[in-house]
Amino acid sequence: MSEGFFLRKELKDEKQKEMRLARIEELENEIFERAAGVVNAVLSFVEVKHDQQEPPPEWIAELGYDAAVQKLRIAQLGYLPASIAPNAIKLALQAQVGIARGRAYRVSKMTQNNLNVKISLPAPTSTEHPGPTVYEVRDLEP
Repeated sequence: MSEGFFLRKELKDEKQKEMRLARIEELENEIFERAAGVVNAVLSFVEVKHDQQEPPPEWIAELGYDAAVQKLRIAQLGYLPASIAPNAIKLALQAQVGIARGRAYRVSKMTQNNLNVKISLPAPTSTEHPGPTVYEVRDLEP
């Protein structure tokens, strides 16, 4: 087989790898946004009462009625103790934290170019620390 065949195959493999990585990044972004939305909605529990039936007018103006009702239902779950609250809240938080940590790790791996160097220098000399004693060398004749 020719050298060009292997070169084309490597280029094709590189292109497929880039496409897969781009798709994974898209999915990661989508999951992160959805998880952040759930966590944000749960944290909005302080804006509503636990037995409130209708979402606040600000939420309706911002999100629309259906999305505001959904956010209200999720926000009301913030009043529940952790043992009773749906597992999805914890799952959303774990997904958000995991993706954020993974991104921070990738960034740190790309930017970390540290080189540890150890330099051994002689001790400083002064009147307090005169340094090693140097003896005179003499040749002795027999």
